[in-house]
Amino acid sequence: MGSVYLQPGEYAAFGVPKATADKVASASLYIDGYLRRPEGLIWSPDCNGDPCFMAALSPSNTLTLPNDISPGSNVVVNVTGAVGAVQPGDVLIADRATTNLAEALLVVAKNGRALTFASVQNAHASGAKLDAGLDISEQRNLPKSRPLMNVTKTPVQRILSGIGRYGYTRRGDTASGSTDDFNLLAVYNQFGGPPAWEIFNATSCDFDARTGQVWIPAGIMLAYYTEVRLRYIAGFSQANLPDAVKLACAKLILALGNDPDLGPAKSYKAGDTAITKFSDTIISGDIGNMLSQYRARVMA
Repeated sequence: MGSVYLQPGEYAAFGVPKATADKVASASLYIDGYLRRPEGLIWSPDCNGDPCFMAALSPSNTLTLPNDISPGSNVVVNVTGAVGAVQPGDVLIADRATTNLAEALLVVAKNGRALTFASVQNAHASGAKLDAGLDISEQRNLPKSRPLMNVTKTPVQRILSGIGRYGYTRRGDTASGSTDDFNLLAVYNQFGGPPAWEIFNATSCDFDARTGQVWIPAGIMLAYYTEVRLRYIAGFSQANLPDAVKLACAKLILALGNDPDLGPAKSYKAGDTAITKFSDTIISGDIGNMLSQYRARVMA
């Protein structure tokens, strides 16, 4: 399901009383493309009303519960489906279609077809769906000896999961990093394969919702990670969507209706039929200004 930035009751208020659901969907897709946010700006809540998943995303993988599960901590569940794609640190959304049951389940361990969830709040019946890929996932190398990470999508609302690992010391930095390069763990990393990922408590992260800067806690070696992967939610609830986004959607509906292929035109010429466009996009300068603060940052 794609983004929907105007509800039927808002059509007249934003100057498009004859808009249709199809026109709103088309304009909303243009907005998501301009923002470089395929997940859109709208999140859906869990059973507590907290941000749970991005509404415009479709699941990348869906698993099924063959048996009922009960609330608890470190709940082990056998699942059916493409479990090979699931790794510790992933987040599965249970019963996302049922608001009073929906919740984000953090996978902390995997053994064959058995997944261990950090905690389960609600009882879920046999046949319930577990959907993956409904959050925003980003991986970054942290600055040397600093626990800060910048994400590309704002406003950040909730961090669902975090995993980190210690990397190899940069050339020329041997014996001068934050960890002892000569301990047993260093030997294991050197000869036993790539550094292992470890899950850290995402609720320990502090973040600035507006700027997207996230503080990452230290890991098992009491030193800051080299590399971190976060799964998070960023955007707005449908009820709190800014008017600027709604107005931009309405302006795009009008632009698509007036000139669906060419967008805003600067001048027309009848003889020999010449049309001069303001730009090669239907997103005018005014619409871009309304949306620019929500655009994904390429370099974060």
